[in-house]
Amino acid sequence: MSGQDALIAFVGEGYAMVCADQNAGRSIMVFQKEEDKIMQLDSHKLLALGGDPADTVQEPEYFQKNMNLYALKFGVKLTTHAAANYMRGHKSENLRKGMTVVDMLLCGYDDDAGPSLYFIDYLASMQKLDKGAHGYAGFFVNSLLDAHWKPKMTEQEGLNLMDLCIAEIQRRFMISMPNYLIKIVDKNGTRILRSGPVA
Repeated sequence: MSGQDALIAFVGEGYAMVCADQNAGRSIMVFQKEEDKIMQLDSHKLLALGGDPADTVQEPEYFQKNMNLYALKFGVKLTTHAAANYMRGHKSENLRKGMTVVDMLLCGYDDDAGPSLYFIDYLASMQKLDKGAHGYAGFFVNSLLDAHWKPKMTEQEGLNLMDLCIAEIQRRFMISMPNYLIKIVDKNGTRILRSGPVA
């Protein structure tokens, strides 16, 4: 249901990398091209979001605040696996009541498990993956990820693969997505690798 959003993520050697387009639009309108669709949930978790513009603000903020409350209450942060299951459980409970239309890619790093990626869709499906994409972008980049992704990719190799995926979207997709935001999470936390137009 992400539709016009482009969300791509994969796991490499000691990191998880995530990319999102920066268009904010609805129907045939584009409102801005500097939107940050990748929320930092805590020091070692990133959540890429696509779907209904209102839901992509409200639901992830709810997750973020409740995860922070859990950490304050019990003195321990949720692991990436636990966070993915919490989000999936919440979406599943609300599927027939207050359903939200949000597709998510959760990237995280845990000391014991290392980097991980979870694919969560608006129907509360959840799966741990090595690589994944949401939105129409998935039609273009999944074959590239299958062909070029490999385990234990270096950060530079990961960035090169992300550039390949972005170039394919810009070449094939009829909707203009000039700006992309790429973030990474590793043992040192989260950081922005690149933001803005792609040459």
